[in-house]
Amino acid sequence: MSAPAAAPSPRAWWVVAPLAAIWAAALGWAIFAVPVLASWVSSVQSTAGWEQILRTSGLIWVVAHDVPVQVATATYSLLPWGLVLIPSCLLIYAGRWAGRAARVDTVRDWLLVAGSAAVIYTVIVAVVSFLARVPGARTSIRYALLAALLISVLSLTWGVLRGSSMRSVILTAIPSDVRELIRGAAIGILTLLAMGAALVTLSLIVHFNEVIRIQQFLDPGPLGGIALLVLSIGYLPVAAMWAVSYCIGAGFTVGGGVSLTPFIAASTPVDLPPFPMLAALPQDVGPVAWALPAIGVLAGALIGLAVSHGGFRPARRASLAAGASLLAAIGVYLLFFISSGSLGTLNLVQLGPKPALGAAIALVLMLFGSIPTALLIGLRSKTTLPTTAPAESEIDELPNIAE
Repeated sequence: MSAPAAAPSPRAWWVVAPLAAIWAAALGWAIFAVPVLASWVSSVQSTAGWEQILRTSGLIWVVAHDVPVQVATATYSLLPWGLVLIPSCLLIYAGRWAGRAARVDTVRDWLLVAGSAAVIYTVIVAVVSFLARVPGARTSIRYALLAALLISVLSLTWGVLRGSSMRSVILTAIPSDVRELIRGAAIGILTLLAMGAALVTLSLIVHFNEVIRIQQFLDPGPLGGIALLVLSIGYLPVAAMWAVSYCIGAGFTVGGGVSLTPFIAASTPVDLPPFPMLAALPQDVGPVAWALPAIGVLAGALIGLAVSHGGFRPARRASLAAGASLLAAIGVYLLFFISSGSLGTLNLVQLGPKPALGAAIALVLMLFGSIPTALLIGLRSKTTLPTTAPAESEIDELPNIAE
């Protein structure tokens, strides 16, 4: 009878961390290099060489980290941040592999693997940002450093934790109130984002003829059509946050100082570039406008439900609901911030929602929904508690007061 095979020894953190960072960077660049290479192969008039293809692919990969790109004198900062999911997922997967390969079982190893991999990945992005400068287009190394560091730290920290043996220990060490706050805030943010995406999809269906007209006007061809589809998917979260800002009453700017809100009609028409997603821009919605802010109240109600499943006192329920709503409003502010920016010059300099105004209105609406819901759920749970009568054996054992 043969002895069981010994488990492979753990690899050193200084080995797995660079491998994870290089793997995530290389595969991420390759994903964006495929459409560039396909476009170059299909173009009979292209005179670009391999160096130009590598630089263009690197530039697109850096921009996918939500890094603004400068083309001539115009800055494009309103980017399809939905594409950030690609490097984020790759980093999470790489971090999970690194956590397993290094057999991370202490906080020190966790921070060493995640931190060193994040630093290496950030340096790679910064170097590519410096080298990938095509004629007339470049990215800022400073913004590339900040964006890559933020994305890599968050993604690798979570990925390494998932691959380690201390995930359950770390999660259970978090205080229950903090877990309730994070859970409620995440539910509120995801509710708003999902409802915004649903409204954008519904608007695109209603204006489907306009989408087809813009598509035919652009005539992008097969490869261009695929690129346009990918770009539209990347801009879907941006459009969803625009829809959220519109529905809660904060509105958003479409250029030239013109704002769209459900309560005030646009005073001046704005010339917008032909892009299929822009067909979803809202028109006059009529009396329905006064019901649109209910999505913020609904998100707050779900927050109240999320923090009310435990047997907490009313004051604690209300404070948890208020704290989760505040945390969700901070997240909404960040999403509004990355969903605003510019697409060139002239009328397209300031586009999107106003982050501070939108977050403040969202906070008020979510508080209106979360606190009453948390209190009502608490009252209902009290009134529905069963009252159990004492057993006969317990009655017999009661002292006789008359005696």
